Amino acid sequence: MGLKEIIDNNSYPIIFIGSGMSKRYLKDSESWEELLQLYWERLNSDTSFYSKLHDISKKYSTLPRDELEFQANTEIATIIQKDFDDKFYNNELKVAGLTPKDAYTQKISPFKFDLSNHFSKQKLREDINVEEYNQFKILLSKAKIIVTTNYDQLIETCLQQQTGHMPKVFIGQNGFFDETDNWSELYKIHGSSSAPNSLVITHKDYENYDKRSILISAKILSTMISSPIVFLGYSLTDRNVRKLLSDFSSQLPQEDTRKSANRILVVEYENKRSTLKETIINDRSLDFTYTSIQTDNYTQLFTQLNKIDQGATPLEVRKYSSLIKKLVEDSGKKGELESVLVSAENLDKIDDQISQGRRIVVALGDSKYIYKYPDLLSYIKDYFLNTNNYLPAVALSFAAHDNNKNTKIPFAKYWNNVDLAKLKLPNDDLVKLRDKIACYPTLDSIINSIGEYDQHTFHSIDDIRSKSLTSMKFVSVVTYNLKRLDKKELNNYVLNEALSGFESAIKDKTNLKTAYRKLFVGYDLLINGDFEQ
Repeated sequence: MGLKEIIDNNSYPIIFIGSGMSKRYLKDSESWEELLQLYWERLNSDTSFYSKLHDISKKYSTLPRDELEFQANTEIATIIQKDFDDKFYNNELKVAGLTPKDAYTQKISPFKFDLSNHFSKQKLREDINVEEYNQFKILLSKAKIIVTTNYDQLIETCLQQQTGHMPKVFIGQNGFFDETDNWSELYKIHGSSSAPNSLVITHKDYENYDKRSILISAKILSTMISSPIVFLGYSLTDRNVRKLLSDFSSQLPQEDTRKSANRILVVEYENKRSTLKETIINDRSLDFTYTSIQTDNYTQLFTQLNKIDQGATPLEVRKYSSLIKKLVEDSGKKGELESVLVSAENLDKIDDQISQGRRIVVALGDSKYIYKYPDLLSYIKDYFLNTNNYLPAVALSFAAHDNNKNTKIPFAKYWNNVDLAKLKLPNDDLVKLRDKIACYPTLDSIINSIGEYDQHTFHSIDDIRSKSLTSMKFVSVVTYNLKRLDKKELNNYVLNEALSGFESAIKDKTNLKTAYRKLFVGYDLLINGDFEQ
């Protein structure tokens, strides 16, 4: 049935993530109704939440149950937002991190800002099934695209932990009409706690969302024709889910129902069911056929789905596809495409060989140069050894995407000494690099950040070496004395000892890696100058 077909087809899935997954892994994760009740009771201690909900529901008594609950929830959310925002401006309540001036001038809803604070504080449940959670993270890393209606940061956290990198994130309508790689992308269609005003919760919010939901579905579905689709954490009685599925089904190509069922899985939680119960469902009201899997054994489900393996993760595919595109564009502007593209005749032969199932490797570049993307160690070595294995644009792209804006990596040599206009870096890379620079230390601040027990003055590497310090302390003392040490001696130490020490620290996974990174960042600023803030 569906699960076996999806695994046998070996295509990375599109995964839709609903609130059920947040409730499964996050502590104090509320349902929509529970969240509204929480805020109602903060504002209206004398009026029962359910009394108000009952009064509102009377207006929608002729509607189906799922639509009635949706209309009642959005209306009470609208009331809560108005009351909350009014009380904020009247100084009757405070919102951490927000002033009335900022709220007014930046047009931020205090209610939504407080909601964002609420979701940013969520932590993992203490009783979490670790094996299941680890399999869930692996599954997310194998998703071609992830679509979620959740506000929280669970997905981003899981991917950061699993891959060491963030996915490409699109919030609300932002980015839906941009050209994208369609690999390793996260679409937060109801907004994100990282962007308070993006949250979709009130009646007006949903009106605006519904107007563009078909366009959003069409954008996502343009990448889905050959991919299996898995829904996790949704209840099929929820109006939001049924609207999503309705939009989704309206965009799917016409195909026989069994084919649809074999590529679309809707996973439904069933308490204490240890098996995976599969049923083909033909929902006539949605004009939608899918395979339902009912289970409480998510470890088994995720383990089965994680058998899908195309040899490179979606994140790796995204990196290489964007770099190949950049190589062709940059080389074309220089009139050098002949050095990076095979001839049309050879390209036809390669296409035939792929169709025949032959294993081939295509190198992009001439005999002197292969277009490569670095990892941390190869980047650091190339940076200081000046081997020039990577184009400045590739090196800066790597630096831009090295974890988050607070992660320090040497790149002053490129930023301060290269004509950025000629590199034509993608806007996303420039934004990330400027964010890093805004948080970047100066050489003096790096030196002053060394712990007081390592603040010993020396003017020679040999003098430091004579003190028989531990490796960690040695690196810290060298960093503290960057401005005092002879530059030639310091350069010899960095190239001949520190780089090999850094390589060993990465291999052995020791804390020395962090000490060496601080040394490299400081040495870079010493040689190439501080960034202009």
